[in-house]
Amino acid sequence: MKILAPLRHSDEVVPLLEAGADEFFCGLTPPDWEARFGHTWANRRAPHSAGVRDDADFDRIIARAEGRPVFVALNAPGYPSGAVEMLASFGDELLSGGAAGLIVADMDLLLALVEAGHGPHLHLSSLATCSNAEAAKFYRDLGIRRIILPRHLTLNEIEAIQIPGLEFETFLLNDGCVFEEGLCATTHAAGAFCTMDGEGDEAVSPETRERYAFWKWTLNHCGCRTGNEYPMGPCGLCAIPRLLRSGIASFKVVGREASLPRKVASVRIAALSLRLARDEARPEEIRQAVIDLRGSPQMCEERHLCYYPDLWERKESIC
Repeated sequence: MKILAPLRHSDEVVPLLEAGADEFFCGLTPPDWEARFGHTWANRRAPHSAGVRDDADFDRIIARAEGRPVFVALNAPGYPSGAVEMLASFGDELLSGGAAGLIVADMDLLLALVEAGHGPHLHLSSLATCSNAEAAKFYRDLGIRRIILPRHLTLNEIEAIQIPGLEFETFLLNDGCVFEEGLCATTHAAGAFCTMDGEGDEAVSPETRERYAFWKWTLNHCGCRTGNEYPMGPCGLCAIPRLLRSGIASFKVVGREASLPRKVASVRIAALSLRLARDEARPEEIRQAVIDLRGSPQMCEERHLCYYPDLWERKESIC
């Protein structure tokens, strides 16, 4: 039952620990990567906007974390020829240098790391789209330690996927996606087709375009809007009690590329919600505490921000 916080610089570690982070994830690109593979991403974020700068800063992150786990994302959904070999070697170096685990999506890289004996240190990225118990058993039998569940799973689906021998991680705050990102075959570098709103298509009514635009805006953290310094956007805070009962090991605060104040505020409100859940607060009580801090009650009451809207489809006595 941990809060997993995003990092891109060693200076962020201590403020995030003070805000309530229990573990961290970051992205790091091999030193010779660009010379060989150009601007192809080694992980699911551009290195200049979300990646740790270099090995030296990663070493500082490990030192400042003081034993808290730091996981490194090598989770692009696919790689060019020759990249898997470089990343497998780089992953070995990261683990030797203090990384607690590697977040991986590509099957070739996953198998290479498993064959190198690193299975217990591997987390399956949400980009691998493990969405049912049989898939989870397959990865467990490979020796994978943790599965990061896709952000579009419902609470019922999350509960159905729980099997012994694995840790599970779920999304908690920030950064949605219009599509299921693990099944998306587009690249933002070529234009994010998911952002199109049907303009010019006579079959799409103006009302539908307006509603879709609003939905996209909420998924994309409400245009980076904040309420009383706390971030707006996709949120699963009210679902923590039920996720705890499901056995979820880690709650993920998304946003490696975000500013430090945004990260700190996100972790602070997540840690508060987790404390309330541990004290047996009901979802309604957590929601009210969040509204008291963040404001914008209509966004919560009408479920615009909900990662897990199905929480409210059950009777209050069951939630």
